[in-house]
Amino acid sequence: MLDIQLILLLLLAGSVAGFIAGLFGVGGGIVVIPVTLWVLKNQNIESEYIQHIAVGTSLTVMVFTTFVSSLGHYRKKAIDVNVLKSMAPGIIIGSVIGSMLASSIPSESLQIAFIVFAYLIAVKTLAGFNPNSLWRLPKPIGIFGVGSVIGGLSGMLGIGGGVFNVPFLLACKVPVKKAVGTSAALSWSVAISGALSYLWSGLQVASLPEGTYGFCYLPVAITLIITTSIFAPIGVRLTHKLSPKLMRIIFGLMLLAVSTKILFDWVI
Repeated sequence: MLDIQLILLLLLAGSVAGFIAGLFGVGGGIVVIPVTLWVLKNQNIESEYIQHIAVGTSLTVMVFTTFVSSLGHYRKKAIDVNVLKSMAPGIIIGSVIGSMLASSIPSESLQIAFIVFAYLIAVKTLAGFNPNSLWRLPKPIGIFGVGSVIGGLSGMLGIGGGVFNVPFLLACKVPVKKAVGTSAALSWSVAISGALSYLWSGLQVASLPEGTYGFCYLPVAITLIITTSIFAPIGVRLTHKLSPKLMRIIFGLMLLAVSTKILFDWVI
């Protein structure tokens, strides 16, 4: 069981994750995964599947967070329905495959991939989203293909895919607020398919730590769902008030801070 200090920390982390999810159209996994890992270690929970549990927990939380976030963006008419229809099926298929593959990849490899990924996206974000790119949105089959790749990477890393979706859509000249809103809706499809895949994969593994169901650590998931769902709408509202440049800077700095923390914990 979680003590009061851990619960308070999780409520705070959930507030941040939910706010970020609504603000940037991401799933919040960039915050939820390291927090879950920290809690598991604090509880002296040891398992060769500890990274898989963190990812599965993150995806479970994202099912609720991204739904609330995407609903808020939809009400503000900030979702490109045509892109969503073409990209979501590819993302779902890719995330299922990625989630299945993740169960056969060592936890250490997933952690390294997560750290490298976060740093690359942080640098890319701070450098800019290529606003002068000559790219345009590809045809539906092309969008489906991009979605499949993003879904696969998201499923393995346990993230909503927003950090891939938003840069891709902005590079294709989609307005920033509509890119964020569409990304939130796409992240919901990743969360559902990924969470179910991690649940099924985890149920095939014997001797997982107490409190887990599949690859989801229920005490953490339930606590985080509460605050992420409350604070995601606040992030959505702020999205439509901040300038795109300021959003990019804040997002990039957040990625740098989180990836550095994960790297520090991994090295130590």
